[in-house]
Amino acid sequence: MVDPAKSLAGKRVVITRAAAQAIDLLKALQYMGAIPILLPVIQILPPEDFSPLDEALRKLDAFDWILFTSQNAVRIVRERLETLQLRFSHSPLVGVVARATRDEAAGAGFSVAHISSRPLGVALVEELAGQLKGKQVLLPRSNRANPDVVTVLEKLNAKVTEVIAYRTISEEAQDKGAIAKAMNADAVLFFSPSAVTGFDDVCGTGKLAEFAASGVVLASGPVTLAALHSKGITRANSAIEPSVARIIEALANSFEERKRDVSSEAN
Repeated sequence: MVDPAKSLAGKRVVITRAAAQAIDLLKALQYMGAIPILLPVIQILPPEDFSPLDEALRKLDAFDWILFTSQNAVRIVRERLETLQLRFSHSPLVGVVARATRDEAAGAGFSVAHISSRPLGVALVEELAGQLKGKQVLLPRSNRANPDVVTVLEKLNAKVTEVIAYRTISEEAQDKGAIAKAMNADAVLFFSPSAVTGFDDVCGTGKLAEFAASGVVLASGPVTLAALHSKGITRANSAIEPSVARIIEALANSFEERKRDVSSEAN
């Protein structure tokens, strides 16, 4: 078994998300002796108009299910409920993607009825297929969310209310110093397909492929891994799920795998 503390000690690890979203991961990396480097490549912004989300939340009693496919969606919904000072006699059943989203939902006061076995929105819908048929489903998501989830829900004749809870946009290009620091790191962690695109927007076209030639590239889950593969980053690996423990485990395994590859090539 790989010892994360040995594998990560002294390793410079780029985290491509804002500090507020990565506090637990930052602490875990530092505990293992790694050197975290924050390089946010996307911004999470409010929707241009909160009206559709607010309207849906005001009639939350009418929904049978609310599906959360990201922690950000949970956070925004909680904030809007507090802002609108809404209280309900009936709370819809809640389905979430992965334990990290479950933890966020539980912290927001939601009682989670189902956690998908795989960190995919489509997997969540497929696992709940029998319970979602013909039901009223609220789906608060990013403006860049994968449309496949809605397609599968519609095939189940679910009555889907999809609303934009937040917008995902790329950060502005970084200065040469920040780019050099990232490019000289040992690993880069990605948490969404948007971040994969955002890396080149922030650091420059082709920089991700350049980094991947010698550094470790890790996705938080299969959707982000697919985005990396689509950009030609074929040596990227993925955590089983986007929890801190699984990301640390996958990162340590990736470093050990890269070490074996280098040793094999040398021989």
